[in-house]
Amino acid sequence: MAETGRPIVAIVRHGHRPDAGRIRAMVSEAVDRLGGVGRFVRPGARVVIKINVFAPYPPPVSVDRHVAAAVVGLCREAGADRVSVVEGVSVGTKLGRGETTAAIVRELGIRSAVERAGGEVVCLEDAPRVRVEVPGGVVHHTLDYPRIVLEADALVDLCALKTHVNTLVTLGLKNFQGLLTDAEKYYGHRDDLDVKLVDVHRVRQPDLTIIDGLLAMEGDGAGEYGTPVPMNLVVAGDNVVATDAVGAAIMGLDPLDVPAIRVAQHAGLGPADLEAIEIRGLTVEEVRRPFRPPFNWFRPLDRYVTGAFSNVHVFIGGACPWCWLTAGIVGRQLSMTAPLQWSLVVGVDPKVPRELPSEPRHTIVFGDCACAATGPVKELRNSLLVRQEGLIVPGCPTFRPTIARLEDYLVETGVLSRELLEMRRQATKERCFAYYRKIDPTWEPEGPGPAEPEGSVRGPTEREGSARGPAEREGSVAGPG
Repeated sequence: MAETGRPIVAIVRHGHRPDAGRIRAMVSEAVDRLGGVGRFVRPGARVVIKINVFAPYPPPVSVDRHVAAAVVGLCREAGADRVSVVEGVSVGTKLGRGETTAAIVRELGIRSAVERAGGEVVCLEDAPRVRVEVPGGVVHHTLDYPRIVLEADALVDLCALKTHVNTLVTLGLKNFQGLLTDAEKYYGHRDDLDVKLVDVHRVRQPDLTIIDGLLAMEGDGAGEYGTPVPMNLVVAGDNVVATDAVGAAIMGLDPLDVPAIRVAQHAGLGPADLEAIEIRGLTVEEVRRPFRPPFNWFRPLDRYVTGAFSNVHVFIGGACPWCWLTAGIVGRQLSMTAPLQWSLVVGVDPKVPRELPSEPRHTIVFGDCACAATGPVKELRNSLLVRQEGLIVPGCPTFRPTIARLEDYLVETGVLSRELLEMRRQATKERCFAYYRKIDPTWEPEGPGPAEPEGSVRGPTEREGSARGPAEREGSVAGPG
């Protein structure tokens, strides 16, 4: 912290997309403005860097490999004995995209860049864990925490500058979601998600937080439906809450509109008020650029659910925002099967007509609440079970498991083919790869990967595509998370 006792956050910008050497200099300058890397890393230290690799796509979905290598290099120059770059990809990436952490860090070139800089990559799926108490934990009272992170002498939080459909933004606080086991990631993943993120930081806060803002993301992130925003920024801070607050302000947001930042400040982990933060280098005003929020923030979700699809009839009552969001994504997928008519039954007390507008095999009941509802919904479920038709999917939150089960069901019933689903995923990947090659011509995916489509000139998330909600976009059923 500064002599005033306030957290310090440094902002560094380059006039245009920097190369690897300039990126290294930007990271070094940002950390130097905090007092130098020696303030955080002592000779002989074991350093852990938690990166943000959300899905099998290069920036802005994942952090830039050059930034990761630059941070590793700084730590090694400071005399670190061991520098480990760690990550565990999301449940959605495993279930919806069929990818592992090991495959993604290899394909994106992160592993090779880190190793050349003198570090190692550790995939947290395979890392030993230890059961720890969460001091003051609200959602999680204990966690199976990665031993390598717990025992590190210095912990660096290397995150991306992105919006997120679940948490409004994904910065340093959200990045620690990747430390958890799959079961812990999925637990507490509704309106308690932001409280859970703060719980994770109660175990251990990062010593240094660095935001990769070279190529940022707005709109329906944090995955393939966001829109790239070149910012050419590196932000670094000695308190994760303060650094996130500055990151949110750079995106044109009030930090207190970000639930995780607000809850973290309330828990005493750091300030969200910019007046309580010492900002060095550039000012927020000099780099601020208002980001478009995700479709489900500051706009009613029913716009994308009820009455949104001509062939999908949604019967919803008493549902939480997560089931509303899932209903919108499921409805979008089913809308592509028109003229087939479908019925979705969702919520704690949905009302259904005496005769559904769809055949039994085109009826879907999802979520724990709908699966436990009584009255007519119970009779509907019993009828589907007796007929052995339709799809009944429990779960809370329903989200990614429901979407994955829906894909299987559509294939089983012959509505879609597995080949078509895979073609969609590959097409998305090809567009992501083609876009990032134009940003960084030195990059090529390592190992198996799709070739650049001939004549492709736009990214996977160009503004006109991602400005629409899930009811209007075309492509894969895969949503965020």
